[in-house]
Amino acid sequence: MKKIILMSSLALAACSSKNDVAMNEHYQAAIIAKEKSRMDAIKEIAKQGEAGAVAAAMMMQNTNTTHAAPNSGKDNALAWAGILVPSIVQATGIAVNADVARTQSNNNTTIATTDSNNNKDIAIDTNSTMAAISEATIVNPEVVTSTNTTTTNTVCVTDSDYSCD
Repeated sequence: MKKIILMSSLALAACSSKNDVAMNEHYQAAIIAKEKSRMDAIKEIAKQGEAGAVAAAMMMQNTNTTHAAPNSGKDNALAWAGILVPSIVQATGIAVNADVARTQSNNNTTIATTDSNNNKDIAIDTNSTMAAISEATIVNPEVVTSTNTTTTNTVCVTDSDYSCD
């Protein structure tokens, strides 16, 4: 993180050169000369003495003028960076998300395969266990004899017209 901050501050410090300072000085001198010429023109108009000319000069004096800032090659680079950087960041984010999704899918496949194999092993172990239990507990039919005993229970319901006797 410290390296990123240091590198970005060095990059920004390198953005200003002697040419930029000279260009800025010429730009400011041109603005001053333009404003001086404008004020001289307004002064000449006002010297005419007519009421309309004086009013026009007063209105021109309060007009705010804007000046276009000078452009350098670095401005073009900054404009291109403004276009390219968001696209690159977005493409990188999409690639990282795709990689995460692929890893999750592979992990889920591995888990599902392992669970399936475990269930198969449990079923095989359960079957062999049940077979062993049945072999140990099944009784030979010749050894067992069956005796039938029956018990008869009679239930008698009596009322005023009938008796069980």
